[in-house]
Amino acid sequence: MIDTRLIERYAARAWPAEETHEVDGWLLRHTPGVPRRRSNSALPLAAEGRVLGEALDRVEDFYAARNLPVAVQVAPAEEHSALDAALDARGYRLDAATLVCAAPVDVVVAFSGPGAPWEVDLAEHPTPAWLDAYARLDGEGNERAAADRLFHRITGPAAHIGVERDGRLVGIGLVVSAPGCAGVFCMATDPAHRRQGIAGAILHVGARWARARGAGTLYLQVMADNAGARRLYERVGFEVSHSYHYRLKP
Repeated sequence: MIDTRLIERYAARAWPAEETHEVDGWLLRHTPGVPRRRSNSALPLAAEGRVLGEALDRVEDFYAARNLPVAVQVAPAEEHSALDAALDARGYRLDAATLVCAAPVDVVVAFSGPGAPWEVDLAEHPTPAWLDAYARLDGEGNERAAADRLFHRITGPAAHIGVERDGRLVGIGLVVSAPGCAGVFCMATDPAHRRQGIAGAILHVGARWARARGAGTLYLQVMADNAGARRLYERVGFEVSHSYHYRLKP
């Protein structure tokens, strides 16, 4: 299994913010027009002792200078208990508890199945139809223009996967390659087409694509309270690697 901190570094690289700075053991991220917390939060890169005290003050100064709320991604949560306690003492509230899961690529290929009768398309660059579907299905109020900028910033090999029905994409996913592994992002299905095997078909095609590029492991993030998605991922071989959550300054 991949080291938990390495997963978080790969995930940050796979989902690049428009503005990034590494300061005192922190990765500071800001992306105008994109509501995802991952795009607008601080991620601790160093060990606990280096990200507290004055280093934490500089995190707050970075977001204050941009007139933004301060959000900290406490990841991996199991390795940052002191940071979490320090943020709690400053009045930061806990939000968006998330599980990071990993699985051998061969296991996902074997257990996800081809997803018949769905026809799954894969493109290594985002098509206009895929970007439209992301803005429509993701459910986080993404602006189409901001989505276009976001996905064209991804520099690593990537697979933009979609399932079409009646000329419209009804399910999407994104797989981004990294050394020895690949991350799964943006899994979304139109509510009218759920529980029909679309997500499994996307995972199957994405896992085969990742394996062809040398990945031995897949990782993904899932909200801790999303029981349906967790059951799907467990069925195809994913197990919990670690967790993270956000701390938000009032």
